[in-house]
Amino acid sequence: MQKNARKLVAVGDVHGQFEGLVKVLRHAGLIDAQQNWCGGHNRLVQIGDILDRGPFSLKVDALLDKIQLQAEADGGEVIRLVGNHELEIMMENYLISEFQREQAVQVREKLIGQVLSGDLKAAYAYKDFLFTHAGVTHKLYKIFQLQLEKASPANLAVLINLIFKESIKHSFFKHPIFNISLSRKGPDRFGGIFWEDLEDLVSSYPKGSPVWQIFGHTPVENLVVDRVMNMIALDVGLAHKLQYLEISEQGIPTVVNA
Repeated sequence: MQKNARKLVAVGDVHGQFEGLVKVLRHAGLIDAQQNWCGGHNRLVQIGDILDRGPFSLKVDALLDKIQLQAEADGGEVIRLVGNHELEIMMENYLISEFQREQAVQVREKLIGQVLSGDLKAAYAYKDFLFTHAGVTHKLYKIFQLQLEKASPANLAVLINLIFKESIKHSFFKHPIFNISLSRKGPDRFGGIFWEDLEDLVSSYPKGSPVWQIFGHTPVENLVVDRVMNMIALDVGLAHKLQYLEISEQGIPTVVNA
């Protein structure tokens, strides 16, 4: 791979599927046979929910830790987003986790440290695309609009990350980004960026999202680029299907089968 090549690879929820993740990253040309970063100046975005369900959550975490450092040293970037499974551990809601309590506490301390250092984020923007774990509903978008001169993906990501980091720092989770929707047995009609279901997210926009959104969280059979709704759902489940999204330097999204 050329050192100056620039593309972005986006991977959905991993949930402890270490082998599936390795196969995807190898196919995308981001890691070598020794599982070291070889992606040059390219970017990887992992959409969150690396923990629970699968057998190798901590191995997935360790691999992403390693290649995040290696990519930075090589002129590339590994962007790691927080999913609802990571968030619930940080909120000390350990019932959602498959870790024993003592280990969950250790994982929580590590996650919080990574949020405060900037290694874990709630949102990311690349060209015209906004990445979050579960998507920004129309209601939440309108709230953000009130705070921004222009609700571009870049400005939205900055605002979301500021809100998220301050919330983690002060253990204060009352902002609507943390809402849990009725469909997820929460108290709110629409969920926030960690807990929204795809069906509710789509129905919240009468004419499609005003910005392109890329997210995971809700399992889908196939990764599809929806050019009517301006949405791309990534959670194909690496235990069942090895698919990922590639966005070229020109901003063109392509679904890739590993």
